[in-house]
Amino acid sequence: MTLILSKDTPEKVAKLLANVKQKIPLVHCITNRVTMTDCANGLLAAGAAPIMSEDLREVEDIVSISSALVLNIGTLMPLQVESMLAAGKKAKKIGVPIIFDPVGAGATKLRDTVSKQIIEEVQPDIIRGNMSEIRALYGFSGQTKGVEAAATDAVTFENAYEASQLVKEAALKFNCIVGATGEVDIISDGKKTYYVANGHPMLCKITGSGCVLSSLVGGYAGAVGLAEKEKLLDAVVAAFVLSGLAGEMAHDFVENNKVNQVGLGSFHTKYMNALSSIDENDFRTKSKIYVYEE
Repeated sequence: MTLILSKDTPEKVAKLLANVKQKIPLVHCITNRVTMTDCANGLLAAGAAPIMSEDLREVEDIVSISSALVLNIGTLMPLQVESMLAAGKKAKKIGVPIIFDPVGAGATKLRDTVSKQIIEEVQPDIIRGNMSEIRALYGFSGQTKGVEAAATDAVTFENAYEASQLVKEAALKFNCIVGATGEVDIISDGKKTYYVANGHPMLCKITGSGCVLSSLVGGYAGAVGLAEKEKLLDAVVAAFVLSGLAGEMAHDFVENNKVNQVGLGSFHTKYMNALSSIDENDFRTKSKIYVYEE
């Protein structure tokens, strides 16, 4: 098996970049309170429209006018979980794409229990997490670093194919698209699998880059809808590429301005800037999307 650059996917994801900005999908987020502002700003930068509502009395109404629903368990609270379940069931009933970010799955029994409940009762269309979280959802025990992936679950070019087997099995088990982040990201619907190598380690040094990515997945999925599974898979890949490219551009700025003591604060700002400035040509020429060839 050989990992090779995909020839046609960069063009497909480039078109999806314009699709989001044209349709301006409304994304309903019930999300991590630590990163809520970044999630909203990230969606706005990408061309989508966020709405951050978790009040049980209105979530069904909000999701009814939304293009996608993002559920993120980063800061768990009982009433928030009730709202997630109510919004999720409504979204499933009316055909709104549901994205689930199982933050910290595997770290505590509570997070494992809530994750299992959301998967069973809501049946998300897309799950986006790190490899430790995906392993925990699938049923494997292991170590986590709170909400971060364990070092033993790091995905690299050397072990990407092996790691992808779990991601594919999880996609089949949960009947959804699964996206796992790492040095190499793995996105699979159980049949087709992509590997995205865009990004930079500095993304792990700012709070919320994973939460923002899950929200961006909501924006891209909302602009596509659930009608075509292949387009939905491409939409997830596009969101991963966008976030990764933005991380690369932000790092380049920091690296080129070290003499001015530019650091993580500027990286964070430039990451948001890049989300809004990346264009179709950037997708076509800078995307690092791989597939395996026998």
